[in-house]
Amino acid sequence: MELVYTVDCDVPGGEQDWISEKKTCCSLSPQNFLAFSTELTVNRGDTPLSTTYEVKVIDLDRPWDSYIVTEGLSAVTCMIWDRTGHRLLLTTLDGCCSVWQMEDFLVNKWKNIGKSLLQGEEILSAIWFHSGVQVIFNPDKKDTNSYMEKFLKSKSFSPTLTKFGGKAEDGWLVLTATGLVQAGIINQLDQSVEYVQECLGKSYNRLNIASMAHTGNGDVMIATTDGQLSSAIQCNLVSLSLNGTCAKIEIRAGASLHMKSQIEYGSSSTQRMMITNVEFINMDSSDTLILCCGSHGYSCMEVWQLLEQHMPLNKLFPIPQTQDAGFKIPKWMHKATIQHASYLTSIANPRLPMILSNQMEPGFSPYIAVSYRDGSIKFIHRFTHQVLQSSSDILQRQIQGYSPSKRQKTVVHITNLIQTLSGCGLIAVHDGQISVLKVFNVRDVSMTMASLHVCLLLEYAMVTGQDWWDILLAVKPGMIENICQKLTETHNKQATATQEVFSQRLLALKMALYCCSSVGHQKATDCHTKLVLLSLYAVFKALLRPKNVTIQDVSPSERLNLMCLKSKDGDLESLVVKFEVEEFLIDTRKVSGSSNVALQSIQPLIQWVADFTLHLLASIPLFQSYNNFPGASLLSDNLILNILRELIIVIRIWGIICPSCQPVFTTASSLDCLPHLFKLLTKAWLCCKENVKLDLDEELLDECLVLPSKMLVPGINQSFRLSNEGYSLFLQQFPQMMTLDEEPDYLYNIKKTNSMFIPDGLIENHQHHDIVRQIHLGVKLSSLVRQCCRCGAFSLLSSVAKSPIMKAWEQRWQKSCLCGGHWKIHAPNTSH
Repeated sequence: MELVYTVDCDVPGGEQDWISEKKTCCSLSPQNFLAFSTELTVNRGDTPLSTTYEVKVIDLDRPWDSYIVTEGLSAVTCMIWDRTGHRLLLTTLDGCCSVWQMEDFLVNKWKNIGKSLLQGEEILSAIWFHSGVQVIFNPDKKDTNSYMEKFLKSKSFSPTLTKFGGKAEDGWLVLTATGLVQAGIINQLDQSVEYVQECLGKSYNRLNIASMAHTGNGDVMIATTDGQLSSAIQCNLVSLSLNGTCAKIEIRAGASLHMKSQIEYGSSSTQRMMITNVEFINMDSSDTLILCCGSHGYSCMEVWQLLEQHMPLNKLFPIPQTQDAGFKIPKWMHKATIQHASYLTSIANPRLPMILSNQMEPGFSPYIAVSYRDGSIKFIHRFTHQVLQSSSDILQRQIQGYSPSKRQKTVVHITNLIQTLSGCGLIAVHDGQISVLKVFNVRDVSMTMASLHVCLLLEYAMVTGQDWWDILLAVKPGMIENICQKLTETHNKQATATQEVFSQRLLALKMALYCCSSVGHQKATDCHTKLVLLSLYAVFKALLRPKNVTIQDVSPSERLNLMCLKSKDGDLESLVVKFEVEEFLIDTRKVSGSSNVALQSIQPLIQWVADFTLHLLASIPLFQSYNNFPGASLLSDNLILNILRELIIVIRIWGIICPSCQPVFTTASSLDCLPHLFKLLTKAWLCCKENVKLDLDEELLDECLVLPSKMLVPGINQSFRLSNEGYSLFLQQFPQMMTLDEEPDYLYNIKKTNSMFIPDGLIENHQHHDIVRQIHLGVKLSSLVRQCCRCGAFSLLSSVAKSPIMKAWEQRWQKSCLCGGHWKIHAPNTSH
């Protein structure tokens, strides 16, 4: 285990109260955004102390940037993200339950979509409805090629609430200390919320601890206790149904249990043992329950599993011979007990839905992490319940040795411990600080991970849409090239339709991997450019429609591809005349002139293709001086070069239909630029096809060398993202000490290094570029611009599109950037 970084969350101008014995509410989203609550006490002179409670979110990749969700005068008791990572459920001490959603998918702009007040109630636990979709992670499938076989959907899960047609409803469930269960159901049409509530029993209870989890049949299991060791852990099943437009809650009793420690410590007069924790192993596993009791200097954790026990019937009952002489009842069975000579403060349960592997050791060890008041952390195997590793002073040793805090105590008090989705990272909240730890490394044999399991986790994140930042913690620098090669080989073995679905996610994943390497900057920029190119290629080819559709006819896009693969002629005009212009019209079923409007709206995208082709060809002579430069790997890819040839043919034909959509070049002569670029592209493509190095073709080198003198080459940032700031944390030496809302010094060193990366012959300008619409935003940005929280790319906040094609293209990147990061509203005074 290794400390990656620690963020100091002290707020200037106030006294922040982080009490070691008091848990700070926090929750980690599937997109690796951590939400946490802070308590700020401000002394304003003669006035009494005023306390404000804030809820903030940070990206684990850039933890110094914090974004406020909401603030109030009541303490937050529970918070939980939904499965999309765009909604946050909050409950407060005064019984208020509210749901906050990112407005327009902006992480620093939130709106409240639902709020209920349970006056006089203390909310103990909350949970979101289950959608019925669960993808299982199976470590034994690491050698399987097909994604569909690797990641199977669980057939044993049903949605918590369904409406007509079996579609899952969205909403949440909360439980109060008196046993009141309230459900909030979100209407998908108008985002209104309907509330319904029911009591667990016939009378009010006095509960102290509660936990909720989903069952396979769509119910929610609730485990509750009053905290007394002599009391039973009561379990109830909650089911929701819709009768027309009205929702209904039904509650029935489930199998309950007593802690095994009750027998040993129930009559002890020297120690007062209390139940401190009741938790399901995760929200999708209601069959495993973790219980803990303890006192000041002792804790005992028990693991229980819900099984079906066969109960035979008495022989007095007449039973037909065809039937089984008995029935099955659910019963909790004790599995393990873990003791420690200190008080247990937090349990980090595994979140990855997985099954027991036959080859669990070595390679991948799913675990339960437990923190204690003495600062130690224990790692317990998820299935065997064996202690894998125990660390007594990992945080104390590394934090104090790196940068002692003025408030640093002799013991680090961990109040919250959270596993990331993959389990590769661990988040600890302690003494006003947030620390991220790397779990799997080579220092401990029991907590290592093989490269095949890392690939499997990365593919799982790619298929399910989860963020892969935490998995990169398990990637060693020497593994990156092999992992990228393995991911590419497995992707190429998929069906064609499957490859088209995940090709862009794979490029974003490879870009993230190369960003983690000190020598992978050039390959990361090439992956980003390839991602943009393939996205535009898919859009352009989707616009080609045949005049008359028959089974025997080949579509225009297919004919275009076959023609370019067969033709070795670099004459653009001779290829254009072989196609019918009518097959390249857009919106031919609508009124005349609509094709011109649609083509004119995508002119910036056309211009990007032309400028990128110019950049690529102008950089061919750099092979003689540089080992790597932006676009070097793309120039050796004959598939990319042929895609550019196809796009230039399409652009040429569209220029005949609508002259205003043609790309604009700045040239000192009357050179027809597109045919010239097509001729050079064809020569480069033939060299790659015949495995001839580009720097050996002297004629091609001479023509590309004089290309900048014939046409003005635009700024390189328009085609290549050299200023990518994402995943820069992995290039630093661990551990890192940071302060909230203060950018670290290494960020400026990276910006300086990236600017030095530009080779001779390629110019850079300070124009900001819209990563989605491919237009210039100027040198100084306004407040109407959004920025990616991960890579720092910019884009206009509001849509400027007038055609359906461009609107669809903008909506494609509405939720996230091309790299997968969240958007935020850009503050003009923070741009560099």
